Amino acid sequence: MKAIDMTPIIKKYQGFFVALSYDRKKVLGKGYTPEEALKEANEKGYKDPILTKIPNENRSYLLWSR
Repeated sequence: MKAIDMTPIIKKYQGFFVALSYDRKKVLGKGYTPEEALKEANEKGYKDPILTKIPNENRSYLLWSR
């Protein structure tokens, strides 16, 4: 799998849970809880997005999915 630069998402959504598209390039929903992020994505018609918490601090981390 090719590395994905998530810097723009990390800068904009620090401290939020985000629901991401499968290519991890588009935020489908956000919230202070996982449920809020998933609800927003589901209301837009997206089922089963990738869910992650964006840390409050900018540091390197690896996002893994199956």
